[in-house]
Amino acid sequence: MTMLKMNMLIKKASTFALLSLMVGCNSWPGLRDRDNSRNTPTETPTAQQLVSYLNNNGQRVQAIQCNQVSIDAKQGNQTAPGLDGLMVCQKPKNFRLKAKVIGQPAVDIGSNNQEFWYWISKVEPVPYVFHCNYDELEKGNVRLPFPFHPDMIVSALGMGEYDPSKQYEVKVNQQNVELVEPIALYQGKQVRKSTVFLRKALSQGKYQVAGHILRDAQGKEICNATVYEVQQNKETGAILPQRIKIIWPEEKMEMVLRLNDMQVTTITPDRADRLFSRGDLSSLPSFDLARWAPDQGAPIQRTRGVAP
Repeated sequence: MTMLKMNMLIKKASTFALLSLMVGCNSWPGLRDRDNSRNTPTETPTAQQLVSYLNNNGQRVQAIQCNQVSIDAKQGNQTAPGLDGLMVCQKPKNFRLKAKVIGQPAVDIGSNNQEFWYWISKVEPVPYVFHCNYDELEKGNVRLPFPFHPDMIVSALGMGEYDPSKQYEVKVNQQNVELVEPIALYQGKQVRKSTVFLRKALSQGKYQVAGHILRDAQGKEICNATVYEVQQNKETGAILPQRIKIIWPEEKMEMVLRLNDMQVTTITPDRADRLFSRGDLSSLPSFDLARWAPDQGAPIQRTRGVAP
């Protein structure tokens, strides 16, 4: 396989994986902070108030399971087949999404404390299990065609917690208030993440997250997520995402994600070891993104994957 073809393969697979991994970028709007009335927002709240609200929600949840995930995606005028599957997430980095198309295994995306991986059945010419160690990723030498960040998964599901000691910036325009995080160096590039609150809701004493924006150092948008619906967990009161639209302007890609039957759960260590591992994908050919090469001894035959 030529390097050009390999680059195209990685980009195709990685872009699709990004659609699934990014999910919703911090999306739990809608309710007044019930446990801390002192943080009831003014029209222009402080960064401390916004961070306190987000942490109040995130600290209610340690793990979630969504038994009915539906994903619709398109690039330009081309629409991909709809995906249906199961998703489980546990702080800090445990994540697993298994999805099917017309009853056939199509996508498997996962993460644990050591690595992340993804497999897509329709990637040509070989449907590798792409994987990367987090230590290598943090060095900034891994060639990935998207700005992957493990914390984004947890934040996307309403479970994120924000460091109150960071120097956040609050930006205000006519419609929104943005909580802007400090510039972070990731994969050798500077990026900034913003959580967007509706200004009108804040003026009425409510926190409502409208979405999230990831920008490069020049302010160009990398990803823009809009929250359309949320759901409240009855046991914890946490606000969790239900329907989100995500747009990648440069790739001309967009996705609508629906998360139904979302449950706050407890995951035992034994189940976590089995679930958040790519051991059940060991029969598939694998590709190390840090080395940018197939793993030695990996099988090369096509397989139909592992059912969720």
